[in-house]
Amino acid sequence: MNARTLQSIEQIQEVSSQSSLTKSNQQSIPKDSAMQNVLNTTIISEISSLRLPDNYSVNIGGIKLPPKPIFGKLSRHRFARVHPGSEFKFPCLVVEVKDGGDTYVVAPQMQPYLGKNVVQKVIRLSVDSTGLPKLIFQPTIDQGGRQNHWHTTLNKAIALAETNWVRVEANMDAGQYDIIISQDDLGDPQWPDQRMDELIQDVFGNNIIASTDHPYIRQLQGRI
Repeated sequence: MNARTLQSIEQIQEVSSQSSLTKSNQQSIPKDSAMQNVLNTTIISEISSLRLPDNYSVNIGGIKLPPKPIFGKLSRHRFARVHPGSEFKFPCLVVEVKDGGDTYVVAPQMQPYLGKNVVQKVIRLSVDSTGLPKLIFQPTIDQGGRQNHWHTTLNKAIALAETNWVRVEANMDAGQYDIIISQDDLGDPQWPDQRMDELIQDVFGNNIIASTDHPYIRQLQGRI
């Protein structure tokens, strides 16, 4: 057997070995692919378990506290109701600082120290369609003064809100509020459990002027 014949035999054996290896690899591919598919399915399943259901709500076994009441106005975006009860009508003196945006509730005996800064209002309890309680001011009408259409239309809106879901929009051209009543029944309002004095304390807190040492009176008098 000459050298050329030996070389040919070796080449044939090498091609045969490569062919066997290729077949072996081809046979192992489905097994590896199946394993990868199992892993992918497991990962996807684990990720899917992180998805929140449409009816998800947070419940960790505690008691959900009601939303904290705020001070504000009837909204032009959300419908609201106003409590009709006399126990939630609180006539008082207030100071509305236009520059700083602060609002104070004033004890009657403090009126001499505040002069013309004080006006009379009625605090009313309102709650919007999301259940947020809000204290709002109802203006008092000066029967001997010039008619204020902003005040009269706001009072009308508050009166309607005692039995209807209402929102208001400022009509600058007409100088009054446009009143919109909800077309559908939005259900019964969810009133807070607090009494009116508790709500006022919760909302105004340090903005209740009951002493001449209150920072706002000290500011007006130039006292440090």
